[in-house]
Amino acid sequence: MRSTIGPTRAFLYARSNGESQNTPTPIADEQLLRLRKHAQDRSYVVVGEARDVANGNSSSRPGLNAVIGSATCSPPDFDVLLVTDLMRLSRDVRLLGAIARRLTSAGIRVVAIDGPFEWREDGEQILRTAILNLIREWGGCDEED
Repeated sequence: MRSTIGPTRAFLYARSNGESQNTPTPIADEQLLRLRKHAQDRSYVVVGEARDVANGNSSSRPGLNAVIGSATCSPPDFDVLLVTDLMRLSRDVRLLGAIARRLTSAGIRVVAIDGPFEWREDGEQILRTAILNLIREWGGCDEED
């Protein structure tokens, strides 16, 4: 829940798969550029950004930890977490659910800009994410993780 009236505070998160946690990737850079534009178009105030170069099935990521830390302080440092798609948070449906529940229980909206996806507690988003995951895996999607 927002504690004050004012502009929406956004935190941006990008993740790409790579070999080194310390090496920025063009994919993560592109994600952040798109997220900044999305925030600007909606007059959101960007209060933080995090990126990870890591496997999407791991919960041990410095950027993700920064997001969760900022979300779970009292009051939270931001109102909405923007990602390009929910797979950036996790490719594992159970882990994605755990992350999203932790954020939404802190009053944070989780929004994926590449689709009409906002995390909902009714479980509908878990099903959509699982289906998208399967389509990408079966279809040999050319996108980098």
